[in-house]
Amino acid sequence: SAIRPTIRSKPLYHFSIKRPRRNVTKRSIATLPYLECVQEETEETTRPYYGGRDIFRSPRLALALSLFVCSAGGYRRFNELWISRKDPSTTASVTTHPDEDVTYSLGGLENLEQRGSFLRTKQHVIWEVPMGNATTTSFEDFSSVKPSLLLNNYLTLSLHFTKDSLRNMIFLWHIPRSGSTTITRIASYCVGLTLSTEIGKSEVIRGINELRIMEDSDGIQFANVDMSYPLGIQQAKALNVGQNDDIDLISSPYLWDSASVFDGAYKGYMIAMFRHPIERAISLYYYMRKSPLYVKQLAGLTSIEQYAKSSLVENNWLTRFLSNTLSGQLTPKHEGIAKEILRVKCLVGLPMSETVEERWSARKKYYFGIGEPKVEGSEARNTLYKQNTFDLRLYEYAQ
Repeated sequence: SAIRPTIRSKPLYHFSIKRPRRNVTKRSIATLPYLECVQEETEETTRPYYGGRDIFRSPRLALALSLFVCSAGGYRRFNELWISRKDPSTTASVTTHPDEDVTYSLGGLENLEQRGSFLRTKQHVIWEVPMGNATTTSFEDFSSVKPSLLLNNYLTLSLHFTKDSLRNMIFLWHIPRSGSTTITRIASYCVGLTLSTEIGKSEVIRGINELRIMEDSDGIQFANVDMSYPLGIQQAKALNVGQNDDIDLISSPYLWDSASVFDGAYKGYMIAMFRHPIERAISLYYYMRKSPLYVKQLAGLTSIEQYAKSSLVENNWLTRFLSNTLSGQLTPKHEGIAKEILRVKCLVGLPMSETVEERWSARKKYYFGIGEPKVEGSEARNTLYKQNTFDLRLYEYAQ
């Protein structure tokens, strides 16, 4: 008998009504915006593959977030301007006493917003003398009031941080034994920036009265100025270092004095590398022991315990240089000034302890036989803690 093919009236599979198999991941991609949810059937629950129909949900959410951020920034800026115009008590008082050094305080600035507006606006400084007479000096008078230099000549990070290399340059606040020297070396060797630091002290001795860009045997380009002490900073100001387009980076430990190098048109980007105050103090001691410059000062000090109790040990170095109170007694008001300057003016850098400090110290000890001994729990460490109580809180704030 002849074999005849079987004729079917409809196909074997009808994809429009076929159900997906169980426990099989669906690989098809939905192309229609209003496609019904396709679900995977399991023994316990069902999970949708396609999450929703509203294709305009993400754009609307992004638009809402953008409007919220813009409105918050506008409100903050308006609030700062309103406080600076409405509250006349946002002034800084500088009081002198017959037997004490000058101390700075922010009178009338009880909350953080008012202190922030004080550091971002041009107010007046009341100078109170022991006789009771008071004179008002504008912030524009750079010769008599130092706070104006710091407030006006360094860029405010919270307001704008746009790079303008033709008018502004980097100012690296040099904190001893914290990595600042490493930053300047990277900037000169790797990036090729022209420096204005203490490296020009050898050229200052020659007595050249004009600004020159020098180059040493290693290819480092630097200006013939010395920014490591106040007199050298005054000479740099006279040579218009802050307005010179050939200089890329200025570095100095004297934050307030260096502000005079800049002006209203040419400002500085303030950056700084921080290190734990106790570790920095210990590192400074062992550095001074190996340096021939401090042989006479450390002649009678044979241990770090003796150094911690001597007059050579630093006392809250960070807080004093930030608040411009190099001597005298510190108060919580000086700590508040230091924290506010960090918040508003400074771009903070912190070392990576695992990759930089611990590993590099281990390599130095292994290859060169040098290293700083640990003084955990010792009497010297406890004494250093007492000498750096303000700096410890300031370092935690910077973190």
